[in-house]
Amino acid sequence: MLRKLASTRLAMDATTLTLRLCKAQIRLECPLSLTRTTPLETIQKFPPLVQWLDTLDTQTLNAKHNDKIVVDKITIQSIDEFGSGKIGFLKFKVSATHTQENKQLPGTVFLRGGSVAMLIILRTSVGEQRKLSFQDDSFVLLTEQPRMAAPMFNMVEIPSGMLDGKGEFAGTAAREIHEETGLVIDSSELIELTPLDGPQGLFPSVGACDERVHFFACEKTVTDEQLDQLRGKLSGLRDDGELITLRLVRMCDLWQQTHDMKATTAMYLWDRWVHKQCQ
Repeated sequence: MLRKLASTRLAMDATTLTLRLCKAQIRLECPLSLTRTTPLETIQKFPPLVQWLDTLDTQTLNAKHNDKIVVDKITIQSIDEFGSGKIGFLKFKVSATHTQENKQLPGTVFLRGGSVAMLIILRTSVGEQRKLSFQDDSFVLLTEQPRMAAPMFNMVEIPSGMLDGKGEFAGTAAREIHEETGLVIDSSELIELTPLDGPQGLFPSVGACDERVHFFACEKTVTDEQLDQLRGKLSGLRDDGELITLRLVRMCDLWQQTHDMKATTAMYLWDRWVHKQCQ
């Protein structure tokens, strides 16, 4: 026997946003049950939402007539906060219409902002010649930790982390390396791997998520004793719910040791960078 569920309309708090360049107006609404603890003013200042709106503004302004998309409403569905009280993740529904086709577009968005991923290469010889990844027997530093989105209890991946509100890629990457590995690496040591002729970062799951991953590499010369100390070292910020074990694998074996898309992408970008240095 089927039971028909009666739909109830949630009480909403709402405001109107005006995009800076194209002057389009968008209704931003959020259930009162959420705005009691996180006001609309706070939601509007969430850096990933600010960046999302700026990108929408530019795209709308530069769109050709036959590619014109109108966004008239954003409905907040859920808000997750970090322990500090700051917004960490935002999920909302966008009302977006392709005007020429008069069709509604898929509009579920999970907003989390950009992140960084680091390919950390450890060498035991000073001045060792760089090689393509499949030829390189130097070690790469990986983290192993539970990832409940998968859900995998022992996910092996290259070190990564979220960007701060200032969007400081290099500074954030350096801090994440120190937090997750104990290694102190100055931002000036980081090698930029992400292509610079497009958005700042690559989109791993653009069907529903705004995340852009910015890729760096870093080469460090270490002793054999330091390598042994890193093997199996327990690291991480326990207050943030992280429990991270470090692993070392040879660069040439990395593709077989992880299901992490970031690692595979970093290897490809590293090979392109090495190839350019050899030209």
